[in-house]
Amino acid sequence: MTEQVMARLRDMILSGELAPGSRLDQNELARRFGVSLVPLREALARLQSRGLVRIVPHRGVFVESLSVEELLDIYQVREALEELAARLAAPRLTVADLATLDRLKIEMEQTATIDDFDAFLDLHREFHFTIYRAAGRRHLVQLIAQLWDLSARYRRFQLYAFPERARASLFEIQAILDACHRRDPDALACMVRYKVHQTVVSLLDVMQREQTVASLVNGKRIEKQQALGSAGEDAGV
Repeated sequence: MTEQVMARLRDMILSGELAPGSRLDQNELARRFGVSLVPLREALARLQSRGLVRIVPHRGVFVESLSVEELLDIYQVREALEELAARLAAPRLTVADLATLDRLKIEMEQTATIDDFDAFLDLHREFHFTIYRAAGRRHLVQLIAQLWDLSARYRRFQLYAFPERARASLFEIQAILDACHRRDPDALACMVRYKVHQTVVSLLDVMQREQTVASLVNGKRIEKQQALGSAGEDAGV
């Protein structure tokens, strides 16, 4: 039961249904899932260990917020691990693996064209993990999968804030696919690392613009409050 609840909560967080920074109503969630609070709290404790929620004593449970610090922490580790997995995988890719990659690339093009970002992200993940699984390193792939879970909210945020990124990334996907067909470890490792890095650059740009807008809005709100306060003083209020 706990595993099922955890899986549902994880999907709700990664899909954005439970927004970053939001406080979770545990009673409402328990009613929604048809379970008691015990498996729900066990699931939330596990999700906290995976970095998806934060349990604050006497305040409640919150979905972890997006931050530049976490973004860099996750993606810098991803760059190193995925480069290694790609390098190990290149000479081990089978004909079946390559056929799967070809099909996924075509499907990604189709979903990017119609801005179906949910489908695009699912295909994008399967494309990369088809490569990484070929490395034959179970623990390495598990670590990468955990990091992908942590970064899923950032990728979704990126695509909805910058829709062109899905179509732009197809050039990188094609370069990765070409390296796979050549079974070239150096080229594949380089392109995988480059793609992860480009995602970081794009996300940083979007997040910094969002923070700038928020700062401007907050600044104007403070100026307005100060102006209203001054007007009130002048009127003898």
